[in-house]
Amino acid sequence: MADQSHGDGGIAGHLQYWTVKLDESNPFMQIHVDTMLITIVVAASMFGFALWLKGRLVEGAPKGAQNFMESVVGFVDQTVKDNFPVHNPLIAPLAFTVFCFIALINTLDVLPAFLLGNVAHLFGVDHFRPVPTNDLNLPAAMAVSVFALVLYYEFKLKPVHFCKELLMEPFTNLVPGFLKPIVMPINLILKIVEELAKPLSLSFRLFGNMFAGEVIFLLIAFLLLGGGAVGMAAGFFVGLAWSAFHLFIGLLQAFIFMILTVVYLSIAHQPVEH
Repeated sequence: MADQSHGDGGIAGHLQYWTVKLDESNPFMQIHVDTMLITIVVAASMFGFALWLKGRLVEGAPKGAQNFMESVVGFVDQTVKDNFPVHNPLIAPLAFTVFCFIALINTLDVLPAFLLGNVAHLFGVDHFRPVPTNDLNLPAAMAVSVFALVLYYEFKLKPVHFCKELLMEPFTNLVPGFLKPIVMPINLILKIVEELAKPLSLSFRLFGNMFAGEVIFLLIAFLLLGGGAVGMAAGFFVGLAWSAFHLFIGLLQAFIFMILTVVYLSIAHQPVEH
């Protein structure tokens, strides 16, 4: 019944993207239009809101939106001060942007599971997923950007130490001199795996939590719409409770992504110990 009400494919059908394939034979040559569209809309909304608020800033006791945003700025600024011991004017604005961007996108997940998909159907779009953090492409792109920034500061601030660390620590320094040429490549491979684990964990943590939340939302929605009167009542209250919990999870994941970004950049700025 639920499948008939919501198109072919059931839950699996609602987990498909609005996709434009550039090459049918290559799965990597495709664009998720819904992910790009919502990402651009949220980013443009943040920029527009900043311009709107800039023209309404007042001195003294702030009110309304200015008061709320000053609270968020103060929270992020204090978090950066607690976890980033050196001065870099880029870090706090970066952390603030990352936190607000991910929090706004994750908040879209509290909308009814089928709402934007059904609206998209009215315009002839077969599939539409409204939360870009459910698409691994966006968390991976953000994580790779953070990783590139970390590498930039590692090579800029302590290039010799970073290269030496890749080749010598922790194993090469522990073996006798004649074994170092043998252990050095192994040490390098393990250090590369360790470095690559940072963007992987950063992206998969955000993607996994938001994707699992969407699947549970869809299960609740099918219970609500396909389980009769009892199912509808149970689905409504369970869905309401899950929406509140998932809103908290979305904010928590935004904070975790932000704090890990600050920590990784803080490690890259750590002075060399002699």
